[in-house]
Amino acid sequence: MPQLVLHCDMNNYFASVESIEKPQLRTVPMAVCGDPALRHGIVLAKNDLAKQYGIVTGESSMAALEKCAELVVLKPDYPKYLKYAKLAREIYKSYSDRIYPYGLDEAWIDLSEQCSEWESGIDVANEIRQRIRKELQLTASVGVSFNYIFAKLASDMKKPDATSVVRFENFKNTVWNMPAFDLLFVGSATRKCLRGMGVLTIGDLAQCDPKRLTARLGKKGRMLWEFANGNDTSFDPCSNEEEDIKSLGNTITPPKDIGNREDAAAFLYILSVAVAKRLQKHKRKSGCISIVIKSGDFSSVTRQKTISFLTDSADTIFQIAFSLFEENHSWVKKVRSIGVKAEKLTNGQNEQLSLFAGEELQGSDAAKLIQRMKSKFGQFELEQNKEQISIMDFEGGVEKCAEDIQ
Repeated sequence: MPQLVLHCDMNNYFASVESIEKPQLRTVPMAVCGDPALRHGIVLAKNDLAKQYGIVTGESSMAALEKCAELVVLKPDYPKYLKYAKLAREIYKSYSDRIYPYGLDEAWIDLSEQCSEWESGIDVANEIRQRIRKELQLTASVGVSFNYIFAKLASDMKKPDATSVVRFENFKNTVWNMPAFDLLFVGSATRKCLRGMGVLTIGDLAQCDPKRLTARLGKKGRMLWEFANGNDTSFDPCSNEEEDIKSLGNTITPPKDIGNREDAAAFLYILSVAVAKRLQKHKRKSGCISIVIKSGDFSSVTRQKTISFLTDSADTIFQIAFSLFEENHSWVKKVRSIGVKAEKLTNGQNEQLSLFAGEELQGSDAAKLIQRMKSKFGQFELEQNKEQISIMDFEGGVEKCAEDIQ
């Protein structure tokens, strides 16, 4: 277990970077999010003035504008954010060669080999904050602790531009009263499960029977119990994602409601390609495909199909998704948004079997649609960013957005 770890989290990162080149943005409520005209934007970052209106990260840009009509909305500029992230990492490298980025705006710095005294580590944390403020015109909160998990937890304790410390000798008094949701890897689904078990704080989690947690959450339950008790030996800072991925999916909300079968098929195919690419990236295959259809009145339908084989093929995912769509949408209402998800994932290397074999595949309506769309769109590009996948070269280059629904 490392003796001394820092976690640096640059404050309101996307919004703060935008304000470097446009200082006037610091005096108005501002948020970085998708284009509201395309109806898919969510708030990725906001400045402190926007926070005063109750605007929160993750809500729709339209909801944010309802809270503050004067809100300045900017589209994300990922190359610019990457530029400043690299500059920040150059600063970190001045203190250690063990730097572990976590997204663009966060990183762990392991000082175990450089600092033998806690006060030295705290001095480094304060110096890093000062350099980020002076050299990059940004601010950062830095957590100092005896492991990676608590260092990240500490960086969230006080914002902006602050150093917070969690020591081994008093971590129970420092973190056990904090919500369990604050712990790394406790997402909304895990939070709901923990609440059902009466586990509300990190202390509750630490004192819960690990066998009970494992029974409800699998190996993740044991991992979280260890984290809460100050042991992060199961955590690999080189990996930014959990190994135990349960599902991978994407959803899309086009600028206008989908009003016909051909357009629905096109969007389903684009989503299927995106899902297939993510499956292949994570070396997973799926045994169940599901779709979500949301109508213009915001009513929604979710349907799934379990299959007798494993797949990471875009064409196969599309055929299943399209058949589910055809069976469950009557066109009484137009479609506002549509999603495709791959579930029941496995690392298994089972041989790919086609859902539609032989002549049935060659002559199927879905197979004909696939060939038509490949001829129409060609090899369109998917550019995956931190929060969204931008789909270009579709319908004359109009940008669409497929948001991850993992």
